[in-house]
Amino acid sequence: MQEMLRKRLIDALDTCRLRPCPDAELDEQPRLDACADENEFASRVVEVGLHLALRRRLEERRSEIEAALKRLDTGSYGNCEDCGEEIGLARLMASPTAHLCVHCQADNERSLLRRCA
Repeated sequence: MQEMLRKRLIDALDTCRLRPCPDAELDEQPRLDACADENEFASRVVEVGLHLALRRRLEERRSEIEAALKRLDTGSYGNCEDCGEEIGLARLMASPTAHLCVHCQADNERSLLRRCA
């Protein structure tokens, strides 16, 4: 399990190096200046939004993997952070970064839905 998590961390870090185009730097976003017309400007605005969303998700993923590796190192990996019960092996195989058991995760999702409603 630890080796699989470490591989996913490396993959996530590599993925975080994705670039919007071959010659662009990682932190460089598509430019909004010097657009030929309104259509190009609109396309670039969408591209910037997608670039930012992708970057944010990749950073979240990297953070989740690093947290799981830390739990592995401290010996708390596989235990639910809310109730302390063991997280099922099938859940960990499907989502190695899971930090809640199925029941606590469902409770959290129901609470979130109530807050949003």
